[in-house]
Amino acid sequence: MTTLQLLWQCFIVIAIAGQMASQPNGAISAALADLDKGRVLESIQQLKRILQSDPTNGPACFYLSTIYTEMKEYDVAERFVRRAMELNSKQGPLYYQLGLIRYRQKQFRPALEFYHQALEMGSGNDAQVWRSIGDVQLDLFDRDAALQAYTEALRIQPQDARTHLALGRFYQEKGEPGPAIDHLVVAIHNDPRLRAAYPILGRAYQQRGELGSAASLLKQAVDADPSDQESRYALGRVLIAMGRVDEGRGQLGKYDSIRQQVAGAEGRYQTALSRIDEGKFSEAEMLLRETIQLAPKYGPALHSLGQLLLGRGSPENAVPILERAAEVTPLNADTWFDLGTAYLKTGKPAQAREAADRALALKDDDERYQRLIRQIKDK
Repeated sequence: MTTLQLLWQCFIVIAIAGQMASQPNGAISAALADLDKGRVLESIQQLKRILQSDPTNGPACFYLSTIYTEMKEYDVAERFVRRAMELNSKQGPLYYQLGLIRYRQKQFRPALEFYHQALEMGSGNDAQVWRSIGDVQLDLFDRDAALQAYTEALRIQPQDARTHLALGRFYQEKGEPGPAIDHLVVAIHNDPRLRAAYPILGRAYQQRGELGSAASLLKQAVDADPSDQESRYALGRVLIAMGRVDEGRGQLGKYDSIRQQVAGAEGRYQTALSRIDEGKFSEAEMLLRETIQLAPKYGPALHSLGQLLLGRGSPENAVPILERAAEVTPLNADTWFDLGTAYLKTGKPAQAREAADRALALKDDDERYQRLIRQIKDK
């Protein structure tokens, strides 16, 4: 998940939490303002500083839980929401947040139970909860229950763009392009930023044989997200069906090229990890550099290469690689830890402290990070 996607998902969850703190204090408002600006790490640091000075601040716990959920740090996310529940367990948004964590962990029935508890206690946004219930029911293969839940969400908030998106996806996957198009058009009209609606609407038009509209929307989807291979493949097929054979083959050719490039990078990366386990570090370094040539923004490969160079006694060579890794994956605590270590070994204690502080902000229970900060202070 990209930082932008994480931000969007965080705000979707935070939107249901109005009753958590109808008038949040200035410090929390500042943390949420950082989140709004894309400064996720800074927002985490601010929220944790709030908890250090006020351990009973439930909203700070809640907001941290939402962020860590989107970072896929589910244990940390649950720790914070449980802490909020110890302070006040009778708040629907907290049960909704637990349900969301369970859903992301693919524990669908426990997620459903928490969602229903959120409704019983007053979630702050029942439409959001009913939509999430619909998502769970789809994963449980109960399409009728899913449709009932989505319909209830729409009854509560008739203009909610994300509910129309959910219904549009539901009907498109069911092979009913008519109602799918109706809902998706409303979703885009009510929220043009809802990029997920465009490729689904394109495929719905494709199902209905309206190829011109399908091509236009699928092209918008690919232009907005060049990594959207599903939309690229569909666009190629639509263009060929329209008689624009050269354009269609061009898109399909690019689809194959990207697919092979991604597969090649992933294959080299996995082989490199195996070579590291075998102690064949020179071969691993070569494979990691080849991986980065194929995929310059492949965060795990950048981190592994920087870590390897650091471990082999080349911190000066590790620094620029780890800086690139931190830029690509700024919410990876281990990357900041390794970068801080590399800075320290190259005589840059100020930069080392900043990187170590960021690692500790993301994962404050890791003794290695605390030890690194002590080493920096000793310098």
